[in-house]
Order: sequence, then structure tokens, then C-alpha cells
Amino acid sequence: MNKNKEKLLLGGVLTTIGLLSASPQIAKADHLAASHLAASNVTKSQQAAEPAANRQPSTSADSSSSMPSVPPASNSSTTDNNEPASNANQSDMPPAITHDENEQQRISTKANLISSDINGAHLTYDPDQGVATISGNVTAASNDVPRSISQFFLTNKPKKIVIDGPLTIKGSAAGLFSDLNDLEEFEGLSNFDTSQVTNMASMFANDKNLRSLDLSSFNTSNVIDMNKLFKSCSALTNLDVSSFNTAKVKDMSTMFNLCTSLTNLNLNNFDTKNVENMNSMFYACRNLSSLNVGSFNTSKVTDFTVMFGDCRNLSNLNVTNFDTSNANITLGMFFNCKNLNQLDVSHFNTSNNTSMNGMFAECTNLTKIDVSHFNTDKVTDMMEMFLGDSSLASLDISNFNMNSVTSSDNMLNGLNSLNYLKLGAKNSLSNTGLDTPGIWVNVGDGTTEHPQALKDKRWTSPQLLTNYNPAKDADAYVRYNAAVITHYQDQEGNQLAPNDVQTGGLNTPYTTKPKDITGYTLAETPANASGSFADNIITDVVYLYKKAPTPTKPPVNPVVPSKAANVIVHYQDESGNSLTSDIVLSGNVGDGYTTDTKEFNGYHLKARPTNATGFFSTQAQDVTYIYAKDSNSPTENVPVNDNHHGKNPTKPQTTNHLRPQAHQSPSKQHLTNNHVAIPKSPTDNQASNKLPQTGKNQTQSLLTVLAGLLSATFAAVSGWFIHKHKEN
Repeated sequence: MNKNKEKLLLGGVLTTIGLLSASPQIAKADHLAASHLAASNVTKSQQAAEPAANRQPSTSADSSSSMPSVPPASNSSTTDNNEPASNANQSDMPPAITHDENEQQRISTKANLISSDINGAHLTYDPDQGVATISGNVTAASNDVPRSISQFFLTNKPKKIVIDGPLTIKGSAAGLFSDLNDLEEFEGLSNFDTSQVTNMASMFANDKNLRSLDLSSFNTSNVIDMNKLFKSCSALTNLDVSSFNTAKVKDMSTMFNLCTSLTNLNLNNFDTKNVENMNSMFYACRNLSSLNVGSFNTSKVTDFTVMFGDCRNLSNLNVTNFDTSNANITLGMFFNCKNLNQLDVSHFNTSNNTSMNGMFAECTNLTKIDVSHFNTDKVTDMMEMFLGDSSLASLDISNFNMNSVTSSDNMLNGLNSLNYLKLGAKNSLSNTGLDTPGIWVNVGDGTTEHPQALKDKRWTSPQLLTNYNPAKDADAYVRYNAAVITHYQDQEGNQLAPNDVQTGGLNTPYTTKPKDITGYTLAETPANASGSFADNIITDVVYLYKKAPTPTKPPVNPVVPSKAANVIVHYQDESGNSLTSDIVLSGNVGDGYTTDTKEFNGYHLKARPTNATGFFSTQAQDVTYIYAKDSNSPTENVPVNDNHHGKNPTKPQTTNHLRPQAHQSPSKQHLTNNHVAIPKSPTDNQASNKLPQTGKNQTQSLLTVLAGLLSATFAAVSGWFIHKHKEN
């Protein structure tokens, strides 16, 4: 924005802020008694001490600023006695002050030195050096005292003030060193006892050439009012207030207003729990690049008017800790903070706010401001609220209640980058000045990336201001300068897939393509599937689909089991000789198998094979049982139990053993389908290996016959004796 436009904007905001109720300049007691300034013995000194009645008070206009003066803050303050403290800004001037002979100004003829004693304060001025000195104990708690002291400085216009020895002021020090346009430095501020001062309003205000101020020795524990304390100290580059105790301060309005040369400010020690007014506190501190107010307690603050207004060099500002629940005015609070690229006000409580005029105006680097939760039920003024926020990309004011708003002029003017705007049922747009170029398209049931884009809700900014009906048009809107929206619909116009959006420059080409949509086939390709972008035109490309025929399910192929290789079970002695016929087990791949032991006279099982149970596979498997001879056992191999056949496995094991020796022929053996083993016939060699009958076996048979005969004879004899006994 050019300078003329900026001046107009600032003028408009500041006029609203309070120029109509502007307070007068800091008043000075400029009607001192003539006797106080006259001395009959030195004519030259009389001329130097020209009566203040013939002089005009200094003004506070900032000659370095092209902006109008910042609006004044409230001047109300109280003393420790709960009585209003007379502020240096009061417009009702006190009567001329008179002094007795002991207080009359004395002029030194020896060194051309001007001196004055005022209520215990001793002041001198060396016109050759431009140095004023002050010391003493000011006991009177009256505003007349600092005004009289201030008038001495105003009259003599020192370049330097020296506090030469102890100086104590009780009560008000308001305006004590203000409006000294020639003042460049202080010396001896550590000699100034401020522990009993309650009012520091305008104490250094308008000292335009003062470059450094070390107040680290100041005791401010009883100060209630710091209004305009450093106002318009436009040359200050160094200001040490790190030791300030601000626990009792109620008014900090305009405290650092127009300190345009300050680059840093340490406020970490500030206690603001009792502060009620922060109006213009940092207004036009244009060279501050950072400002730490994260510890501020603002729970009692009611007025935030242009608090950070025109802090145009601030790149970071943390106000996440601010409590704005009692604030009734945030007018211009962040106005013209041009360098801020982010600002979190998402927690602000605005339920008591009545004015948001220019609150974020000319924050030209902000891309987003989250005001979606703002309660604006009591707000009457939204004039220029977002004016000139040219980088702002999205804005949600859907929660704003604008029913009580009487002024919304240019509220949305100059938002050149705004692409997303969410509007609500209590928004009123007609006077907001929305002028962003392009076409606003409603999101509807879609998303910002894929808006529904109903054709009866596509408007330019002027059309949106005219047509918007909050009862039926409340919605989110996205803006395009030129766009192609591709729709995917059935033949009845129902949306089948999210819309696609393409944007481009004037006359640049575009292409679109259909989507694969389950259950549908493409029925019609649009004629404008390819083309060129047109400025401020939304081009609709519609692909039509029809339902696809229901496919016939293919038959399910039965699972054919796969024949497995055989499992061969061997029973052998330790030398590898077979003790009985091999057993062959067959089945399908994946089926389980199980084997069992056999008993042989004269032998015992030496080890059970690890693959006694397992599963059939495509590879042949051997299961070998090894037997060892019993001690003193006969050499004949006689199987005792040969009824163990294949069983279903319970817990398969998969370790395989080697096949038996070559003389075994498992391939000539087989099992039935239920895996019952059929032993093969012994070979001739096996038959020849059987042992012949021996003489021992024949003797055993003869003894068996004899035993039978003896048993029969014994039975016959026993029967005869029994019969004979019965006859007798």
C-alpha cells in the first residue's frame, strides 16, 4: 500500500480510536509569579529567566512520524490515600504559585549561575554548559512541587541534568522531566530516591533527544500510575527498566508510545496483575524486533487499544498467555504489525469486547489468523478489522455474530491472497468491502481440495457481497482465478467420485481423464475433456457413467489332493539286518502318518526314531527302528506282537532317517488306502536264515506228553479211592 493510502488508513483507524476524545498535552505550571523569576541585580539573568506566562507549553507531536498522534489513554489514577492524584495531563491549570523570600530564586552573579530553592529542592542552571543540577528532600506530597521543578527546567532548557546529591520526592513525580526537547542525558539518577513516589505519569515524556536512560536504581514499589512515562522519547536507543517493581501499577497506557528508536526492551520483571489499561502501551515502537510479554498477567485489563499498533518491525510476538476476558476494546491492537508472520490469538476470550476496529489491519505478512472461536455477541464495530492483510490465505468468521455490528466498512478489503473463506449463519457481508478477484465456489459436501462446486453458488466478490444469504448460503468457499472442475456422475446426475480441480493461467492448456469407478463403466466422454483455461471462468468437465453388468461368478475348482511319496518303516538290529518285513505307508501331501514299535524275542528297542510320526511330502521318507540283542538270548528272531499299524499323528516330528540297505525292496510292498501295512513275503534268503529244530526242543515235547499221562493216572486213582470209601 502506498504512503498516501497508509496515511488515510492510519487516520481512519486512529480517528476511531479516540482523537475525538483526545486529552490535552502535558500541562505545565507556566504562570509562575513574576517575583519567582525576577532578580533586580542582574539584567542578563532577568532576560534568561523570562516569565513563563509569556511562553507556550511544549507540544508532544512526533516530528519523525507521518502518522497522527496515538490516541490518548485514560488518565485516571489514585494515590495511596485513595484520593485522585492530580495528573500532569490535567487541563485545569492551578493558580500562579508564590513563594516566600527563602524560596525565591537566587541568581549567582559570580558564575552567571541560575539557582532556585523549591520546597526543599535546590536547583541550579549553568547556561554556559547547558547543565542543570538538582538535589534535596522534597517532602510536600503535592503536584505543585514537581510542576515548579519542571518549570525551572522548561525555562532554562538544559542539555544535561545532574542529580547532585540525594533527592527524595514523596507522592507525585508526574511530568517532572517532561517536554525537555534539548535534554540529551542524565547523570546521578542513582541519587534519586523514588521509594515514596506513587505517580510517574509523563515523567520523561517528550524528551525527544534523550538517547539513554538507566533507571536500574529506581524503586517503583509504590507507583500506581505509569501512564505516558516514556511517551515520545523518540531518540531513546537504550532503556533499562529491568528492576522495575510494577506490582501496584494500574495504568500503563501509552507508557512506551512512540519510542521509535528502541530496538530491545527487557520487561521480564514486569508484574502486571493489577494493570487495567494498556492502551497504546507500545504504539509506534517501530524498531523493536522482539518483545517478550509472555509473562504478562492481563486479567484486569479492559483496554488494549493499539497496544502493539505500528510495531512494524516485530517479527515475533507471543500473546498466548494473555487473558482478555475483561477487555471491552481491542481496537487496532495489532494494527500495522507488518513484519509478523504468525500470531496466535486462538485462546482470546472476546465475550465482553465491543470494538474490534482495525484489530489486525495491515498485518501484511500474516498468512493465517485463527479467530474461529471469537465471541462477538457484544461487538458493534468491526470496521477495517482485517483491512490490507494481503498475505492472508484463509479466514474463518463463521462463528461471528454480526447482528449488533453497526460498522463493518472495509472489514475484508485488500485481502489479495485470500483463497478460503468460511461464512456463518450470523454473518453480514454487504459493507465488508470484499474485493479479492476471482470466483468463489462453495465447498458444500466436498473438501477444499475437491469442492462440491454447486453451480448456483459461484460468485465473484461483489456478487458474494450482494447474494450472500446467511440463512441458506452459510458455507465454506474457495476462490479460483481460472479453474477446471472435473465431475464424475451417473446418468441421473448423482456424484460418484470427488470432483477434481485444476487451475492455470489464462489460455494455458488443460487435460482431464476419467476414473475407474467400481460397479460403473464410462458412458460418455465430454467434448471439453481438453481445452484452455479462461480468466475468471470456471469450466465444468462432466464424465457420465452407467452401471456395469453384474459379472457371473466362475465355478470354484475342487481341490485335487496331491499324491505323496511313501513312508517306509524298517525294523533292524544294530548291524542293519532286518528283523521283520518293512512296512510301506502311503497318502497325500500334507496328511499325517504315525508308526509304532514291534517286539522281538531276544531283542529290545535301542532307540525310537525321531520321525516315528510326521507328515507325507513329495519326498520319500524312511523310519528305522533299531534293536539290540538281550544278554544270553537265543539267536532266533521271533516277533511277539505284529499288530501295530499306521495311525493318525497327534504331534508330528519331521526328522528323517536314512533308507535301509540295498537288499531291502520297499517298492514291492504297499498299503491299502487306510494305511494298513501289508508285510511282504520273505525272500529265499530270509527263509534260509531261519534256525532248524534242535534235540533240545524234541525232549521238551516228550516231557510234556509224560506229564499229561501222569496227571490222568493220578485222577483215576483218586476216583477209585473215593468210590471205595463210599461203599464202606
